[in-house]
Amino acid sequence: MTTHAIDRESLQTLSIPSNPRALCDLFLVWGVISGAVAAAQFAHRWYVYLLAIIVMGGRQNALATLAHEGWHSLLFSSRRVNHTVAAWLYAYPLGILYYHDRERHLRHHREVGQDYDPDWINYTSRHRESAGRVLWYLASLLLGRLLFSTLLSFIKRGRPRIGLESTGNAGTEDTPGVFGELFRVLICQAILFGAMTLATHRWWSYPLLWMLPLSTFAGFFANFRALIEHVAVRDDVAPEDRLRDIEAGPLERFFIAPSHFNYHALHHAHPSIPHYNLTRGKEAYLERYGIYPFTVWQGYARALFVHLRELRLRT
Repeated sequence: MTTHAIDRESLQTLSIPSNPRALCDLFLVWGVISGAVAAAQFAHRWYVYLLAIIVMGGRQNALATLAHEGWHSLLFSSRRVNHTVAAWLYAYPLGILYYHDRERHLRHHREVGQDYDPDWINYTSRHRESAGRVLWYLASLLLGRLLFSTLLSFIKRGRPRIGLESTGNAGTEDTPGVFGELFRVLICQAILFGAMTLATHRWWSYPLLWMLPLSTFAGFFANFRALIEHVAVRDDVAPEDRLRDIEAGPLERFFIAPSHFNYHALHHAHPSIPHYNLTRGKEAYLERYGIYPFTVWQGYARALFVHLRELRLRT
């Protein structure tokens, strides 16, 4: 692991959340979502609906990355406002159980690269030992794999697909339990259904322009990103070898890694830095040491091709 570090004073400065920037992120992501729905409604052509579905999936992925910012208390300076906005405007509209998944994600930071990492299922090489199996896994994400596995988990076990034993269903004095959050998710879906039906005068706008991209493209973008940022050809690699940044282009940043998620290793090293300051965090390393100490891969799509080639060479 790297012995380099940002100096304490710079880190403190970079770690201050910006309320105006948080509001800007909020209005931008929901603005694009509203614009995509409006464009599909106005044009009323199949190809515009298809484009809107893809864009919606990308922006739903952006909502998930902003919920992630909320998990780390990086949205607003007020902790209460931070968690309220992140839960109700970012997580629950996507079906994410905000407080349950916050505990899961913070454990992922502590346990990354270990087989007891709760996110291990998303990047382990088990059942993905060949190029064909990796491609089938990615294709299944576009076919709604996450939606079906989540529904099946609730039906069979009464908990999310990646459940935490310590969380349970009761929650705490400050946070709701699993079923309390599930009720909040259903409230958000009812609000979205009503709002989209009123705005478009078409009841099927919600299943077509919200649920379809959520269960296909949004799940694909988010889990493809998670796979590339952690994957290795073998499971028995050092935890630090599971972390890397990705040099992503504009399209990859829009659809796959919004909110500067491509600075993934840097985020794991300094989870107190809001996403919009991660670029400055990289600059701080370069100014102080003349090098950037984290592994950088060139693009998500290119990294996938490299991984597939390495898998073929092993077989």
